[in-house]
Amino acid sequence: MRCFVYRYGLDHDEMVKLAESVPPGCDGVRFLPYLTGERSPNWPDATGALVGLRPGTLANPAVAYRAAVEGVTYSLLAGVKRMSELGLPSPDAVKVVGGGSKSPLWRQTIADAFGVSVRRPVEGESAALGAAMQAAAALENVNAGTYVKAHPPAVLDEVETPDGDAVDALREGYALFVEEGRALFEK
Repeated sequence: MRCFVYRYGLDHDEMVKLAESVPPGCDGVRFLPYLTGERSPNWPDATGALVGLRPGTLANPAVAYRAAVEGVTYSLLAGVKRMSELGLPSPDAVKVVGGGSKSPLWRQTIADAFGVSVRRPVEGESAALGAAMQAAAALENVNAGTYVKAHPPAVLDEVETPDGDAVDALREGYALFVEEGRALFEK
């Protein structure tokens, strides 16, 4: 998302605030985030695409920014849907960690697109915490699972729940996202 910050001269927080004012579905603008191809679906030669543009659409940088947030979320959703097709259960909740998890806009977009609650742990960099806990378990010569049970991480502190209107808009946007991807990249 840095490209938006540099191109429009706004800092990240300003861009997020502007993007929050754009309705889910971005008035028909969608971003297919396949900048380096895609693995799920198997489209190794896919490229990124911004579709649904009309005159003046990009005058508001928040539209493209929100479309990027939704496009990345749709890509994650496509992977989860594929795993469900292969027999894995659909999630009844999602936990997010890392840099992107700090964005309330992205967490809400995930909740709305997936139709489930999204939780962000107190420790947003849980991968680093997990690695440290594994190292501590190894130093104490105990099973990592046993160590984690004896030293549980902090409780979850942020939860986003699906918003009905946004769920409907993102469901429609996702269907178009899939259709457009197939039209552009399936051989």
